[in-house]
Amino acid sequence: MFFEQRQLTRTTQLALRPHGLYVCQRTRQGKTILEFEMPYEEVLPVRVERTTTTPQLKWLPFALFWIASSVLQHAGRRLDGLTNLEWAVAFGVGILLIGGYLYGQNNWWKHFTLGTARANIQLADRSSQQNELNNFAEALDQRTKAYLREHYAAVNPLGIIEPQLQRLHWLKHLNVVSEAEARALSTRLTGQVPMPPLISMGQVLETPYVN
Repeated sequence: MFFEQRQLTRTTQLALRPHGLYVCQRTRQGKTILEFEMPYEEVLPVRVERTTTTPQLKWLPFALFWIASSVLQHAGRRLDGLTNLEWAVAFGVGILLIGGYLYGQNNWWKHFTLGTARANIQLADRSSQQNELNNFAEALDQRTKAYLREHYAAVNPLGIIEPQLQRLHWLKHLNVVSEAEARALSTRLTGQVPMPPLISMGQVLETPYVN
């Protein structure tokens, strides 16, 4: 899966590769600012956060433009002295202010943060790309968990047990395997049912084996 976002000064690319998350940022001229591949072992947990760094006063630029026009209309002497060119310049400046504000709302002040265990990737939270961003974050979470299950969830009762138990605990902590799956894999690995210690007549009994 691939995602790309073009901004005024840079382009950000994200891709799900066979062994990790690829992140690349380049200037508009093509110069690489940042480029790395994060192994799936270092991705979880995946977090999504949306923030805004300015109040959402979308009516403010229009209100200011209307107020400025009203002031000019009441200043009769000044109004008579304005040429068509000056009026065009004033109108153009107002349009630029409104356009700059709306562009900032869509590109500078609304942020989408894709968080991982290793890094936070910040993008512009554009309304036109919100679904695409959500889908990429969900795909990253699912792809990472599928990768970890494939490469780390298998157990070998003939191998060294302790590292495999630690690996199962790690997978359960990351919600890659459920509690029930972790217990079943642990039982298959050790031959014992995970359960609280058995106590009889003040002595701790050994957990029974199932195979």
